[in-house]
Amino acid sequence: MQQIPLLAHIGAWGQRYTPASKELSIRSELLEEGGERIWKAFMAELRSLHLGAPRRSVFAELQMAFESAVKQQAVAGK
Repeated sequence: MQQIPLLAHIGAWGQRYTPASKELSIRSELLEEGGERIWKAFMAELRSLHLGAPRRSVFAELQMAFESAVKQQAVAGK
């Protein structure tokens, strides 16, 4: 079971029905607004931090694809 969505909903409820300050409620606001996209990213980050799970780097994947394309172009141009 994933707890992040549950925590996000509890935080959103707290924002609506309790007198919370902006600085104490900003995290729950961002988790609610980010929805499933941010929940999944947060879970992946927590798995990486606490369980040593590999973390996906989109930037690294894009860079590798670019470098591969540059090499292929260099080989084709020779």
